[in-house]
Amino acid sequence: MASIAIQFGAGNVGRGFLAQLFWESGMEVVFVEVNSTIVELLNARRSYPLCLIPIPDAAAASGNEKDTASTPLQIAPVRALHTSQHEEIASEIARASVLCTAVGAAALQHIAPLIALGLVKRYELQRPPVNILLCENLYRADNVLREAVSQHLPQEVRDPILQRTGFVPTVVSRMIPIPSPEERAADPLYIRAESYHRLPADKNAVVGELPSISGLELVDNFQAHMERKLYSHNAAHAALGYIGWLKGYTYAADALKDTTILARIRGLMEETGMALVKQHGFDLLEQRAYEEELLRRIANPALGDTCDRLARDPLRKLAPEDRLVGAARLCLRHQIFPDHGAYAIAAALHYAHPNDVSARALQERIDLEGVATFLEAHCHIAATEPLGEAILRYYSLLKERTTDGV
Repeated sequence: MASIAIQFGAGNVGRGFLAQLFWESGMEVVFVEVNSTIVELLNARRSYPLCLIPIPDAAAASGNEKDTASTPLQIAPVRALHTSQHEEIASEIARASVLCTAVGAAALQHIAPLIALGLVKRYELQRPPVNILLCENLYRADNVLREAVSQHLPQEVRDPILQRTGFVPTVVSRMIPIPSPEERAADPLYIRAESYHRLPADKNAVVGELPSISGLELVDNFQAHMERKLYSHNAAHAALGYIGWLKGYTYAADALKDTTILARIRGLMEETGMALVKQHGFDLLEQRAYEEELLRRIANPALGDTCDRLARDPLRKLAPEDRLVGAARLCLRHQIFPDHGAYAIAAALHYAHPNDVSARALQERIDLEGVATFLEAHCHIAATEPLGEAILRYYSLLKERTTDGV
């Protein structure tokens, strides 16, 4: 009998990445999902289609043709439980080989009681320790879920259960475009994703043994890998979204063909990359290779990624420890002035997509407080420090120029 992987969340990351890894490892995937339609379809079919988009090589990335080739997979066998099926979920957790979450930061609190119920049942049955892979875009998601689960465990068994449970943070870097309305209408289970296949995870958070899982890489210095994802990958993505949007581009791949934008994104990655090398001891050549591969992946037109998706939620992305301001501060700690980072932050301060609630709130605050006051209150960057001066200078320049002059 195949071992079982419990996947909390059957959304883009759950179906578009994690279930594939479990499937490749010979495991049966049991989704736990709040969307009743998705649950019903998964149970009716016991499979779903996943189309992998190849990562362009260096030669292909320099061309102008859109590469739409993809490799169709049928991920099976899969089953699904609705989040209301508490006892059934607990029974599956009791006999699973691994648990995994990809539900979004806000939903961790909602799945914690379900996990606690299953862990109690597992403990009563004297099952081996189990690990929960956390695939969330949230700093210290492991602490958040551990604390939430702890609150729902009976006090008399809380400590022994927590000692037998690994809360293992991971770094998800696969790019998974949001299906179009037409694709969703044709098949709600259809999903496309790039073929990037690595899932670094914190080796030191594992309790007992993990089953062999395709693509999973247990790393010692997890903080280094997490910061590289945030300050190289996420920072470049966000910067491209803001600068590309300001210049009127719809698609990220088209924006990256603009030589002035490409120079800014490459410059940002070089600044943060050097800071990451100094902070964590990455090999410089390996870091540069990582950056070049990342640029090829972002430039892949087959992803269909849009600038407004990359720019979404600017208030969160301009937080002091997040991808742009956090990367700039990391540079400054290592005596690297983040000129390209300052430009990206200035572009973000101009983001005003009418359908983005966070963008509207950003512009309202800037209009009310002034950009310098907002910068200090929200980003913790003083207008009088060199970084603040550079940001405000670029902010003024971008305000004066037409979109053709960005």
